[in-house]
This record gives sequence, C-alpha cells and structure tokens, in this order.
Amino acid sequence: MKRMEWRVGMLVLMLAGWAAAQTNGTAGQALAAVKAQADVRWWAQVNRAALYADNGAESEWFHVDNDSMPSRFGVAGDYKPEIWNGWTIGGQIELGFKSDNSTEVVFGGPDPEFKVDGRKIEAYAKNKRFGALSVGQGDMASNGTAEEDLSGTYVAAYSQVRFAAASLAFAPRATKPQPVAEEPAGTNVPPRPAPRVKDVFNNFDGLSRDDRIRYDAPAWRGLAVSASVAGEENFDLALRHCAEIGRNKLASAVAVARKGAGVDQYSGSCSLLLGCGLNFTAAVGGQDMDGECSPFSVYGKIGYKLDWFSVGTTAFAVDYSRNEEISQAGDVAESYAVVLNQRLDPLNAELYCTARNYVLDRENADYDDLFVFMSGVKVSF
Repeated sequence: MKRMEWRVGMLVLMLAGWAAAQTNGTAGQALAAVKAQADVRWWAQVNRAALYADNGAESEWFHVDNDSMPSRFGVAGDYKPEIWNGWTIGGQIELGFKSDNSTEVVFGGPDPEFKVDGRKIEAYAKNKRFGALSVGQGDMASNGTAEEDLSGTYVAAYSQVRFAAASLAFAPRATKPQPVAEEPAGTNVPPRPAPRVKDVFNNFDGLSRDDRIRYDAPAWRGLAVSASVAGEENFDLALRHCAEIGRNKLASAVAVARKGAGVDQYSGSCSLLLGCGLNFTAAVGGQDMDGECSPFSVYGKIGYKLDWFSVGTTAFAVDYSRNEEISQAGDVAESYAVVLNQRLDPLNAELYCTARNYVLDRENADYDDLFVFMSGVKVSF
C-alpha cells in the first residue's frame, strides 16, 4: 500500500513538473516575442578634465569629472504595439558617476567621495496627438529653461557658471595689519567661514530632477508646453520654442516654479545661432521669497562657430554672469570667461578648455578674485 502511494506521489510530481515546464516554455516564448518588439537603446559618456584654481591665498590642480555634463550611463526601451494606435510605452534608467566631481573639490582636500547619482528612473507613455506622460525620477518641466545654448561650448561654459568650482572658497584680501583692541571676556565671535562660489552664484534653472508626474503637450509650430508636480510645494510650468529660419536657428524657454513653501522661482533663456556661425545666448533667473534678499541672476554669451578642421566644428566664446543677493543682502558676484571647444566627429568627442574669473563684492568685506582654468575631453558612445 505504501509502495502504491509512493508511485502515485511520484506520478503527481512528474505531471506537475511537466505542466510547469509547458507553462514556463509558453511564458518564455511570449516574453521573448515581447522583447523582440522592444526598441532598446543605450548611451554613455565620460567627461574628465584637469582643473587649476587660484584664490590669491591658495592654488591647486585637481583631476575632476566635469559637472557641466557629468559621466553617465543610460538605457531605455520602447514598445510600440500596432493595436495601440500610435502610443509608445517605455521606460529609462540613467545613472551618473562622479569621481572627484568638479563642484565638490576644495583647496587642501580631502578628495570628494565617489558617487552614483540616480539621474532618471522613470516610465512614460507618448503619443503625437495627446502628448507624453512621465512618472518617476526625471526632469521637472522647468529643468533646463535657463540653459538654452546653441554656441557649441556648453560643455565648458554655460549659464550655471559655478559648475567648475562650486565648493572652492574666496580668500580675504591681504591688508596691512591693524591694531586690535582688547575685547571683554566672553564677547569673542568666531569668524564667519569664507564664502564659496556656490554660495554666491546660481542661475535658478528650474527644479532639476525629482520624483514627479510630468505632462508634455504636443508641440505646435515649435511651441511646447509642459508641467510637473513633485509635491504640494514643488511644481512648475514651462514653455519652450525652437525654430529654423533659413540657415538661422533659435531656441528659447521660460518657466515659473514653486520651490518649497514661500519660494516662487522664475527662469528663462534664449539662444540664436546665425548661419554664418555667430551666436548669442542670454539667460535670466531669480526668486521671490520672504526676507531681505531678492536673488537674481543674468547671463550673456557671444560666440562663433567655424569649420577650420575636417574633424569637426571649432567654437569660441566669451561670457559674463552677474548674480545679486544669492547669499545675503547687498552681495554682487560676477564672473567672466573665454572658451574654446573642438568637436572630433569621427570619435563623437569634444576637446575643450576655459579660463574663468570669479569676483565677489560684499559689504564690509574684501575678497581676492578666484581664477579657474579647466581643460578636458568628453567622449560619448
């Protein structure tokens, strides 16, 4: 009797295994068929540079990952079922890799920690007639609205001028020693830390990336409207426009955003590339917030693109940025730079260098200028 029960049990297990194999085989075939319909693509870039900085009291060379367009890797997949009448369903993951990021290096070290940044982890549905809906970690609608730039020098210089030296500090200007009066015991106030570049420079470019819901309306005559919501006090609305008039190109964007409780932010930019290679770029941004400060930023660039070499376009530019009351009332911070960028089209790469000066004018304080030189290479694949 026991032997019979054992044989029946074995038969049941064999039948269950056969059924599972058939099911898995069918599921596997179905999954393979679905994967075959997917349009999978991937991309990556490495952007490394040498950075020299001198604030009048200290100077140092750094090996950095250029934060204007950091090193990254991404993959995305789209499905376009014929029965869904023009809809595309997909998702993407993009990770940033920051080793000695240019915004985090400081005089005297220590070196910044290696970081992996989850830039985009989102799903989306797109349709030419109805627009696009995105859910997850990704660009807010206003991200990039202060950074339209057709100059060909974005990797080395754009409206967020602090990217190359954000954590580097200004040094108090050396003056003749003055006699110090004795102070009553217990009244000594520790000196304030020296301001850093990121404390006094900001282009107010939208709300960056966040976990959000975003909707992009279908483009109409070069105009595109988008909106996103990340939370009760984090939402935005943006309008973009692009056009080609003969050999000339124009790109512009404006946005308004709520950036936390009581902070309204605005940003805008415009870039014009003439057929002859001459180009002009401008950006503006600021915040309306409670308190004494009225943060404001304005940026301008003039450039020229030339076809000197067969390997790719050569681009020159000069720029200027003025930032007011970013950190405290009365502050005026200015920056100006010269830029050179060389495309290497056969390698999908760019060689670049820039020399930039940062100036801070603060009441009751005197700081030396901060000079930065950066040269690097960006390779995309």
